[in-house]
Amino acid sequence: MILHSKPTITGQEIKLMQKVLISNQLTQNGFVKKFEQKIATLFRKKYSVCVTSGTTALHLLLKSMNIGKNDEIIIPAYTCSALLYSVLNCGAKPVIADVNYDDMNISFEDTISKITKKTRLIIIPHMFGFPVKEIKNFLSLKIPLIEDCAQSVGAKIFNKPVGSFSNYGIVSFYGTKMLTSGGEGGAVFSNSEDIYKKVMQLRDYDKTMESRLKYNYKMTELQAAFGISQVEKIKSFILRRKKIVQIYTNELKNCNIEFPRVSSETEPVFYRYVIRLNPKTDLNKTIEYYMQKNVQVTRPVF
Repeated sequence: MILHSKPTITGQEIKLMQKVLISNQLTQNGFVKKFEQKIATLFRKKYSVCVTSGTTALHLLLKSMNIGKNDEIIIPAYTCSALLYSVLNCGAKPVIADVNYDDMNISFEDTISKITKKTRLIIIPHMFGFPVKEIKNFLSLKIPLIEDCAQSVGAKIFNKPVGSFSNYGIVSFYGTKMLTSGGEGGAVFSNSEDIYKKVMQLRDYDKTMESRLKYNYKMTELQAAFGISQVEKIKSFILRRKKIVQIYTNELKNCNIEFPRVSSETEPVFYRYVIRLNPKTDLNKTIEYYMQKNVQVTRPVF
């Protein structure tokens, strides 16, 4: 079976995890702190907090920004449902904006039409490894942005990494993502010391006299050790993806399918090789056909 994605695991991950096991320190400690430093550097931020998943990262970030009832949060129509659930978990109202035809990212024009006096945030995922090329237009709105880099670690816009444009961002380390921390994991990153402290306080319910609602979203030392090794290899991961994309593009160029368009301002990392079929195509039959040929293809967003 040709899988749509699988993690790259080498002896380096195993060696670092062995260090954790030998130390007998399995819960959040030095490796988590080191991983957080690497994530902050990766996205050109001052602070990073590692947690259990990208979903919990977004949940804690929204909570730290005091998002709640009567707040409107703009999210794209075509994205991971975790964004929707995180907004709903805070009691806020999700406002759905359409996406661009060419790159499947959130539409700037449609976002403008959805802004009201209650709009508190816009969440911008860089979908399938394709950066949001209109990021500067979004920034000009003067509405806080959260960059969701779950699928786009290492992608660039104007030669700057995604995640470095807005003041807030999140990333996922799920097993199929650009890099993983052993199957699950995520992180919040920001330049705001206030947000950093609030997320840190919310992540751990223990060791404090404060009585506000908190969560147990801590990352383990084993996950962090795995993630540290992955971060150090991200450039090679991206290079390999680009080589595979070139093979697919050359072989499929005469087929009746469309590919996402790459703008001159961006450098995608091709988290997925996404194709658009003719609208008259029977999607279920097409997926079944490829699976019979041992090629895993899926409908990415429902």
